[in-house]
Amino acid sequence: MSFSSDDIKQLINEREGTLRQPGSILFSQGRYEIRRVLGEGGMGITCLADEISAHNLRRQVVLKFVKDSLVPRQLSQFLNEAQLSILFNHPNLLPVYRLEAETLKLDLPKAKALFSRTYEHTVYYTVMQYIDGWNLRQIVDRLRNLKMIMNQDIALYIISRICRGLHYVHQYRDENNSEMGLVHRDVSPENILIDRFGRIKVADFGITKAFKRTSFEASFNPGKMLYCSPEQLDGKPLDHRSDIYCIGLLMYFLFTDIDRFGPEKTMSQPRERIRRKMKKPPLPELKHLHSRLAQICNICLRETPMERYQTCEDLATDIDIFFKESQKIVTNDIIEEYLADLFNQNPTFVSRRFIPLTGTSRLEQPKYVPAADAKIEDMPGTLSTVKLDGE
Repeated sequence: MSFSSDDIKQLINEREGTLRQPGSILFSQGRYEIRRVLGEGGMGITCLADEISAHNLRRQVVLKFVKDSLVPRQLSQFLNEAQLSILFNHPNLLPVYRLEAETLKLDLPKAKALFSRTYEHTVYYTVMQYIDGWNLRQIVDRLRNLKMIMNQDIALYIISRICRGLHYVHQYRDENNSEMGLVHRDVSPENILIDRFGRIKVADFGITKAFKRTSFEASFNPGKMLYCSPEQLDGKPLDHRSDIYCIGLLMYFLFTDIDRFGPEKTMSQPRERIRRKMKKPPLPELKHLHSRLAQICNICLRETPMERYQTCEDLATDIDIFFKESQKIVTNDIIEEYLADLFNQNPTFVSRRFIPLTGTSRLEQPKYVPAADAKIEDMPGTLSTVKLDGE
């Protein structure tokens, strides 16, 4: 039987039509070419890769692999994080596109495999957006090298965007419209990313359901000791107010350029020393701030969760009120200009984009007062324009 070109077109149209029918399943495994390893943390390993689609179209993505995938608990937590992160859709959260899997087939000698010569192991990894920019640690390191502290209004705007993203997570509901009680548990400078366009993203969710927290689970993965709440350090059940405490630590870091518990971390018995310092209010170290900003940070860092802001929305609203009363406007464009200048060889911080914030084209910088225990020779050298992996 011969087919005319019209017959072939009709068959193709019919087959394409069936692909679009409800219930049809389409599958095409993604193709990724690893460029290099970006970093390694407690739970995962990230790599920069090219995602290659039809017609050899490429885009850079980040692949995150579960670390110690043979440990059931590690794999379960990784898959749980992937499942939730893929569902999130918020401008201040790092987008996770999909979960991929690769099956490894290992041929084993008969002596080591009595029933089969082939062993199969599935490697799971998530595909995430690649952020061409910096994390907060890199930004503050660059400022410190220039003997500068971040402009307070810019720091406050960054905090407000973090609050919006985390509030979305804290309020996230399941298919039955029930709040899931999600907690990030690792709100730290390394997990706050800002791209070259000034867009702020919260990344790396070590998420769990708050009502399932146990003291063992909390002590097993307490997050970074420098950025955890009193209840997290004590191994108690957590809720979203634990993240609010860590936001307070981020504010302290941006306002002072030091980690609040940095000195204690380097001493003997750091956990006990940090726990004692948590009982002390931070106000004496924030005297250089506007009193309202110092008080906002102080509320976040209250030892008792009931005395903190009760939601990230409340904290973000307080920041919005401060901006309105002080008649200041901060935008992503201003952040973009600030970072572009900061990572130039000789920053001047002069731009028409700063006018909505300052009333002039010049962005004045706060007076730099280094920490008493900081040594100039220990500070990092001049950074070139960097990406997230600090290349």
